[in-house]
Amino acid sequence: MLLAIASSPLAFGAPGKASALLGEHRCYDCHADREALAGPALADIAATYRGKRDAVGKIATDIRSGIRGGAPWHMPPHPEVSESDAKAMARYILSLDGEDAAAREASRR
Repeated sequence: MLLAIASSPLAFGAPGKASALLGEHRCYDCHADREALAGPALADIAATYRGKRDAVGKIATDIRSGIRGGAPWHMPPHPEVSESDAKAMARYILSLDGEDAAAREASRR
């Protein structure tokens, strides 16, 4: 039972607040919950990090520090995002799977 509660989206914090933060900080300009835009889909990021040690911390650090990689576009740093907000956003991202992401994306349109 504890495992089921810990793995539910509610265990990751308030999804509405975190989704609002993603909008406020313009993350949705380059990302969508389910589809790749200029950046990867948030559900794909979740799939990459799910189950990995300190996934929340790694994603939160990437949000605040930015990412330079091999793709033609790079994610700029967002130092204006507080550490606690970045962690809330990371928890939201990790709560996404393909099905949930599609439903949440449709509700924003």
